[in-house]
Amino acid sequence: MHTRKFGNSDLEVSALGFGGWPMGGTQYGTTDDGETVRAVERAIELGITCFDNAAGYGLGHSEELMGRALAPYRKDIILVTKCGLTWDPTKKRLFRDSTRESVIAGCEDSLRRLGTDYIDLMLVHWPDPETPMEETMSALSDLRDQGKIRYAGVSNFMPAMMTECLRHLDIVADQAGYSIFERRIERDVQGFCQGN
Repeated sequence: MHTRKFGNSDLEVSALGFGGWPMGGTQYGTTDDGETVRAVERAIELGITCFDNAAGYGLGHSEELMGRALAPYRKDIILVTKCGLTWDPTKKRLFRDSTRESVIAGCEDSLRRLGTDYIDLMLVHWPDPETPMEETMSALSDLRDQGKIRYAGVSNFMPAMMTECLRHLDIVADQAGYSIFERRIERDVQGFCQGN
């Protein structure tokens, strides 16, 4: 299995990663938890070391399953998850919330669900236009200083947003959709990331 590094970090990961989005059991229909755990175990057998998740996937169910499946292998894998989305039970939807309180509480909840005492890479799931980047990056910096996360990054951010983030904290990744059918990041995001 080929490996890559996340940005300027020392996080070396398999070129192919395992995404936990469908594991939540809500985005693509029902799933079987036992089959999901076996899929994670099979990915490890095949040499995959990068496992991506988010608190918003199945409202934490995906993190719980992944944590259970990865427990015996924790020291051998790179665990990525995301913060910055909060569930509104009244409106029954997730909303963007990258306030300091949300980021700190989200990290604590993810650590508990994943059954680990640190996250290798914590990403801010979506830009929150209501919260200054400085506040969000400060919270991530504090989590890093406490040893709860090793590195910080973002997801679905544009170059101007990442430039502002970098004024406050070194981010090592921007997770964005990219495929033969989805190539928008080639306009500016890809070049920005390669140059920073």
